[in-house]
Amino acid sequence: MRSRNNLVIAVGIVLALLGAGTAVAYVKGSGSESGDTRAVVVATRAVAPGTPVANAGLAVKRLPSDAVPADAVGATSALTGQVALTAVSPNQVVTPSMFGLQGVATTGGVVLPKGKKGIGVELAFAPGGLRYVVPGNKIDIYASQKATNGVARTSVILEGVEVIATTPGTGTGAASAVTAGPGTLNFLLAVDESQALKIVNAQAASLSMYFVLAETRKGAA
Repeated sequence: MRSRNNLVIAVGIVLALLGAGTAVAYVKGSGSESGDTRAVVVATRAVAPGTPVANAGLAVKRLPSDAVPADAVGATSALTGQVALTAVSPNQVVTPSMFGLQGVATTGGVVLPKGKKGIGVELAFAPGGLRYVVPGNKIDIYASQKATNGVARTSVILEGVEVIATTPGTGTGAASAVTAGPGTLNFLLAVDESQALKIVNAQAASLSMYFVLAETRKGAA
């Protein structure tokens, strides 16, 4: 009888040990899963739009993987030379859309959009849009040539070109409002290589050029 009791006790102890081992294994597994972290860039303070990365107070922290965006930036070096494109809140995880490259200032004081070149075109009062074109507007460019029979051939050579600056005659390009009056008007346009070639070719061929206001974003009547 005593032997049977001893056997029952021994089996109970073994089962208890196995149960304890299983419980420990489960806890360890759960801890490993919840402890999965990623190194991500976090704003340590509020960041205003236009703030350079170097002055943004960013830091790398390890956070739970399931609590951060999938596209979270993992190193501040990935943002070198960029500026804040939007406001960033303290402790907010940084994603690529929050920072970007800023336009490059030229020696003339204007700002060129990234990847664009600036080309100047001088037009008379009417072809220049009656001066109702200011920086930030977009224009379409028409080129016209009169044939020997007196019939003009006109075509659109560019669409949606951004105006960087506009000023009467020679100037600094700093005008930001509509300027009335006759005379010539200088446009500084943001163009890529192919667009610049079309404008240069039209000017070299002595074609008559006209600008049509395509999109008004500020300051136009």
